[in-house]
Amino acid sequence: MRLKNKTLTGVVQPLSYVDKMLRQQGFHRSGGDSMPTYDVVMYDSASSSAYFLRIPTNYTSTTTGKGELNVKLGHPYLEAKFYMNTASEEVFFIPKAVREAAEHKLAEIADYLSAPSAPS
Repeated sequence: MRLKNKTLTGVVQPLSYVDKMLRQQGFHRSGGDSMPTYDVVMYDSASSSAYFLRIPTNYTSTTTGKGELNVKLGHPYLEAKFYMNTASEEVFFIPKAVREAAEHKLAEIADYLSAPSAPS
């Protein structure tokens, strides 16, 4: 499920700053050196279900004054965390409380990362 967060989507910052900030917020980086994706597991105690909140990134052609690569944040999304042995895809309902918690987390991150001159 794609989440709408206009203040976070499209933000361009140095990779080291994005990486540090998101790790401090509990995110883990995956994807290696090509297009890193950051995700955090959100647990819903009411349904005993877990969900991934994911923020994809893309490298930009610009670099910082120090020659460091910048990344552009993509559209964040939520998906169910489950392991299936079947090839069929099913649509899973994501509870409103989980969606709201994810949106709150994204708003907090946007406050940090959308600053015009984040330290590198």
